[in-house]
Amino acid sequence: MSDGPHRSLQLRRHWKPLAERAAKEAYPVNEVGEALVHALKKEFLEAPLADICLILDGKGQVSLFSDNRIDTLEELRETCRGSAAGNTLIDCAIDAVNAGMTGKPARIIVLKEALAGYSFSVNRSIEEHYLREAGSRDANFVRDRLGAAYQQCNFDSIAGELLAGWGGMSTAKSLPRNIGIDAGPPL
Repeated sequence: MSDGPHRSLQLRRHWKPLAERAAKEAYPVNEVGEALVHALKKEFLEAPLADICLILDGKGQVSLFSDNRIDTLEELRETCRGSAAGNTLIDCAIDAVNAGMTGKPARIIVLKEALAGYSFSVNRSIEEHYLREAGSRDANFVRDRLGAAYQQCNFDSIAGELLAGWGGMSTAKSLPRNIGIDAGPPL
């Protein structure tokens, strides 16, 4: 465990830098937030965002009746088996259809709610992992830092970026790193 509990975290690779940054005091909260945004974008790139947008817009083979749209969303679930982000997105889309929302406002609300719910779930998983591997003191520190990053996170902005290309690869840039002599923590 000399490398830290983030190495043994049972989440996908792009969540490990978030856990590492949350556990180390050398990273300011805004850098923890950058890692959260980066990991969320990477995770939701694989979700069936374009298909859900088409269903919410009422385009394609979908009728105006909400029952048919819900059935289509449930069928879409088969394409993203094992993807918690995809299933969270579909659940939020079903809630929006049940509420009678359509079009661009529905797309933004669905994606925003899915991002917020999924990040809360991942934060909880990271905290539980640190509780098992590093103890309650470290887990509390990680929880506080992840909570602060969650509070600073602008889910509307992330949803807008993902919807701009309907989950295109342009949103998956690499996580910024501080390298160089002047890029350390503030003194």
